Amino acid sequence: MKQTDHSRRLLLASIPVAIATAGMREAWSAAPLAGDGAKPGNGATPVDPEAFLDRRSPVFTRRCIASSSSPMVTQVGFRVLAEGGNAYDAALAMAAMMSVVEPMMSGLGGDTMVIVWSAKDRKAHGLNGSGAAPSGASLDRIPPGPFVPEHGPMSVTIPGAVDGWCALHERFGSKPLAALWEPAVAAARDGYPIGESIAGVWNLLTPALPKYASPALLALLLPGGKGPVPGQLIRFPALADTLERVAKGGREAFYAGSVARAIADTLTAGGVPTTMDDFARQHAQWVDPLSAGFRGRDVLQLAPNSQGVVALQALGILDGLDLAKMSPADRMHHEIEALRIAFAFAIDTVGEPDDAMMAKVRAALTPAGLAEARARLGPRALPLGRAQGGNSGDTSYMCAIDADGNAVSLMSSISGVFGSGLLAGDTGIILNNRAAQFAAKRGSPNALAAGRRPRHTILPGMVMKDGTPEFLLGCVGANNHPQGQLQSLVNVLDLGMNPQQAVDAPRFRVLMTNDEVELDADVPEDVRRDLAARGHRLGDPRDFKGAAQMVRLHRGEGGVGPCLESGVDHRLDGVALGW
Repeated sequence: MKQTDHSRRLLLASIPVAIATAGMREAWSAAPLAGDGAKPGNGATPVDPEAFLDRRSPVFTRRCIASSSSPMVTQVGFRVLAEGGNAYDAALAMAAMMSVVEPMMSGLGGDTMVIVWSAKDRKAHGLNGSGAAPSGASLDRIPPGPFVPEHGPMSVTIPGAVDGWCALHERFGSKPLAALWEPAVAAARDGYPIGESIAGVWNLLTPALPKYASPALLALLLPGGKGPVPGQLIRFPALADTLERVAKGGREAFYAGSVARAIADTLTAGGVPTTMDDFARQHAQWVDPLSAGFRGRDVLQLAPNSQGVVALQALGILDGLDLAKMSPADRMHHEIEALRIAFAFAIDTVGEPDDAMMAKVRAALTPAGLAEARARLGPRALPLGRAQGGNSGDTSYMCAIDADGNAVSLMSSISGVFGSGLLAGDTGIILNNRAAQFAAKRGSPNALAAGRRPRHTILPGMVMKDGTPEFLLGCVGANNHPQGQLQSLVNVLDLGMNPQQAVDAPRFRVLMTNDEVELDADVPEDVRRDLAARGHRLGDPRDFKGAAQMVRLHRGEGGVGPCLESGVDHRLDGVALGW
């Protein structure tokens, strides 16, 4: 299949992408320079608006919004809101639909992480829907080497997504799950026209899939040995049956019946003994989010086993710097270094949480802890990389806000593209490869062990101002999550961009396997030279830096709003809709 430039803007860290233009490069590099009069956090730095006219405009709505990386998914969420459902209902409908239309990234065989704002409670709640390693998982079972296998039964954790979605529905949903999931069931059973980017993933992966996908999954994804073409109708009848069963029967239909048995049998047959008790023990956790200050706001992330501390520590380090007065190269250098310090801390510290781990995390986010980390910044790159697995991977992000002010920031993921490469029996469920995020080193806080959850990369974001949400945001692509969120917030709060400009702007990505820094292709050459002179090893500029979304809730200050303003990254095909 002939690939267009658009279909190459895809979801793998290893897939080249054509991103950005000279206009974007001008806007990104022109501001902010010392002497502009900008102050950290006031969002006042001018950015030439004409430089962004080759991108879409932000979407403004008055009362509610749904946003995702798929037009079909956003449409489902918008319809729920328009028919009187709340933000939680919309997010649940979107999550199910995403499982059908982006099966390489999301699904019932993966995990979910959620941060919600309850207008009734006037409080933010975190929901950890990540799964643990099955009872047969052990470092003794994996082949010798530095990493846990990326594919196959040893890479699978017990799926936590369905449990998380059911917990969200039980606490906050207002409509029956069967009604909310009806569009997803219909799409899986009757078929949906595949989009260009998703078709591109299928075809670019066609040579690699036979190396790790099971015969059953190959037959599903590559009938006749070929991937689909854009616009081709895709059907997943077995998945439709499973979605319908879970929509009617709830959590027990997934974790106590034939679905769980099919997953357990698949893993056991592959050499990882898995029991029904493993599924009975799987329960999502409602947790209080962690927070750190940035530009007068409180940034919220989930606590370990989430690596949300990476975003919080890096932003807390940068909060003490006047990024708006730095040159583009100097600003990027400090962002990179703050993230390196934060990633190193997370890799050394975060895994299945205990009291000692949480004490270390909280200490790192105190003013004293952030000042100590900030003091390590210097004019040259610090060699703080940590070799680890799971640097590549993909995720789906979606968010919703209703007319009552409830807000949901949700991520779901099967980790790597098409996860473990395994189908669970006749359920149509593609199993995750989240266990590849475990450390293979004994004694690590993130070491693989039965019943433990790995250090988790998916980070739904929420930012509070004066005690209520101001931003919902997320950036997909494994370790891109904290990096994309940090850069998007700096773009808005230090450089004065709107949400659409902020997520479209050129980005970098720090690799955690070899300490390289990859810059988007349109980062100016003088910035590249400056960063290289500081000791940064620059990687392939064509590689994917994650796709981000951001919604800003305006409260009517400065003549703007009250309204909602949404930006959806041009790197994927998403859209935001509201009224």
